Amino acid sequence: MDSKHKVEVHKREMRSFLMARDPSIDRRFRPRPNKKLRLFDDIQESEDDSFSEYSDTESDYTPNAASTATSTGDSTSTETGPQVFLRLRPVTDPSKAYTISDDGSVLITSCKIDSTSNNVNRMEKHFSFSSIFDSCVGQRDIYDICVGPKILEEECVTIMTYGTSGSGKTFTLLGDDVRAGIIPRALENIFTIYKENLYHAPKLKLVNGCITFLQDDATLNEIQVRKKLLQLCPDITAHHKRLKQVIDGDHNFEVKASPDTSVMVWVSFVEIYNELVHDLLAIPPRQEKLGEVPRKNLKIVCNKGLVFVKGLTSVFVKTSEEALQLLRLGQQRSTYASTSVNANSSRSHCVFTVDILKYDRSGMTTQSSYRFCDLAGSERVINTGTTGLRLKEAKNINTSLMVLGRCLDAASTSHKKKNNDVIPYRDSKLTMLLQAALLGKEKLAMIVTVTPVDKYYEENLNVLNFASIAKNIIFKEPVIKQHRTSFCGFMEFSKMEPGDEYKKQLEEENVSLTLEIERLKFDHVLQMQLLEEKLRKELTDTYQEIIKDTKKQLVEECEKKLLIANREWEFKLASQKRRYEEDIEDLKDEIEDLKNPSPSDCESVDEAEESKSPIEIVDDD
Repeated sequence: MDSKHKVEVHKREMRSFLMARDPSIDRRFRPRPNKKLRLFDDIQESEDDSFSEYSDTESDYTPNAASTATSTGDSTSTETGPQVFLRLRPVTDPSKAYTISDDGSVLITSCKIDSTSNNVNRMEKHFSFSSIFDSCVGQRDIYDICVGPKILEEECVTIMTYGTSGSGKTFTLLGDDVRAGIIPRALENIFTIYKENLYHAPKLKLVNGCITFLQDDATLNEIQVRKKLLQLCPDITAHHKRLKQVIDGDHNFEVKASPDTSVMVWVSFVEIYNELVHDLLAIPPRQEKLGEVPRKNLKIVCNKGLVFVKGLTSVFVKTSEEALQLLRLGQQRSTYASTSVNANSSRSHCVFTVDILKYDRSGMTTQSSYRFCDLAGSERVINTGTTGLRLKEAKNINTSLMVLGRCLDAASTSHKKKNNDVIPYRDSKLTMLLQAALLGKEKLAMIVTVTPVDKYYEENLNVLNFASIAKNIIFKEPVIKQHRTSFCGFMEFSKMEPGDEYKKQLEEENVSLTLEIERLKFDHVLQMQLLEEKLRKELTDTYQEIIKDTKKQLVEECEKKLLIANREWEFKLASQKRRYEEDIEDLKDEIEDLKNPSPSDCESVDEAEESKSPIEIVDDD
């Protein structure tokens, strides 16, 4: 049988004009599986699925899937991708083109007016979300559903807000004086959980993405940096007290006491403006404290999901008020501008990171990072009317958001293909910073904000399509906690002994004396500079007087020399004039003599003529 099969294959490969080639043979010899597979065995279709597939609506869910995506938004074992939430901004006249399904997890859009010129956008479309919040849902419910469970899980998570300009992204994260946002609530939750385990000194720090034990000099340096930045921060004591009362009234955060664990909390704030990475918590130079803060471009380093910003300032905080102060300081330094859509539009992507480092008595260190990403709003130049610098900012914003969409698209289609497409996270600084979440190394939650009015229907469809791509992501690898373990000689714990209070007092006194030394040095340098300026001014005044006197003397000498020279030239001119006058008189006398000659002169002339003999010509012949 084998020999016959070989002969048949040999005959099949021979070219012939009489017998055509079998049409089932691949002439291009493309790769194909060696084994025959039954491709339709694993596909289970229902009537509803087939209807949704061939209907005019875009649906990313089935009735079973809609039932599993509960409105509470709690993460279950079946959800391996990111959670995507939708929040509708309260408006006075909401559009009827946006409706929410009965189960509260599907948004149905259908444009019945002439607000769009695209026929595809007029079709009815269904968008599935983990949960949908209408205009009646407050900040408390959004935090309890989207962020609260992730804080309790103590895992690394990235929470980003995405939407059109002016749709409420920043309000969802920060809130206002009365309605606290996600970040203030998360800070209160974190410091309440670790209230009894907070350590008083920064002994552990993330250096280039790795937990590092700090020596005494490095610890003192971090404390100095903390105090300098807190001095630059605005006073928000009353504001924080009011927010804390609101948060305590909305939530009942529990305290997790662990006697063998010390906890240190670090915060950092970074901005991506026109594809440049800026540190919003950088300490300005003392000479330029009152002027414009210099902005230095930082470099993002990433390798296999480990991402860090080289040279980024990370500040050790002890209370939620200090973290909120640093957040306000970073907001003051971030870039905002006014557009026709939003009077206070963010022109950059901002990422506020809270790193929690734990040290156990056994010597194990763990890390939990919470990134709150406030994406700049996607804009259409036709609606915003931006020009000049605003146009350049909008271009960079839309470009980075487009790259983010490409990364999400590549991540959502990677589980459907055998050969995974490379996620192009290096095409933008934003995607480089969010690489760990895009690769599934840490949890990802997205809050999409939409303004439900007919004016922004097409922009809202783009945002919803973006969200549907993120909702379809399924990571192949399970989410692994980004906890790193290392062993070091740090043998102190949060529960201080009687002698530790005295040690803490000595450390604070040492820090205050060090700051006093720096202040005295700065005052000394300032006094020397003032003295130098005074001496320079005195020398300048002295030399100016000397130059003035010298100039006066030279002017007087020049005037004297000029007077003497004028007199000499006047005398020479007078003598020359007299000489010429005498010559003129002599010439006049000669002229008169020639005009009126005397008789004696005439006789002398005749004699002279007679004395002249005639000329004779002699001929030789």
